[in-house]
Amino acid sequence: MFGFFFQMFGLCAGAFLTGVLLTWLTMRSRSSSPAAVVDAAGLSIMEEPVDVAPVIKANSRTMMFHTPESPYYKRMKGDAFFHSPEDAQRAGYTMWTPRPRVPAGA
Repeated sequence: MFGFFFQMFGLCAGAFLTGVLLTWLTMRSRSSSPAAVVDAAGLSIMEEPVDVAPVIKANSRTMMFHTPESPYYKRMKGDAFFHSPEDAQRAGYTMWTPRPRVPAGA
């Protein structure tokens, strides 16, 4: 009985440690260090990080995108994301614009 217990404990511990090792290896390779650029004088200049999160949210059903300045930006979920308004426009999306208010009773 104890032999079976120790065998199962060994298998579970081995599987757990393998999972920890694989997770650590994949997370280690995803480091977001900034890229270094060398200018004409040979000086090293630091660029912005390569893994910059997209800031433009877009809706693929309406084909409209919202910038952080839009009043609906925070409550919009968005199913497409872009790094700049130019990227969204190149993909065929149009920028959100406020609709003119129609007076009540008209």
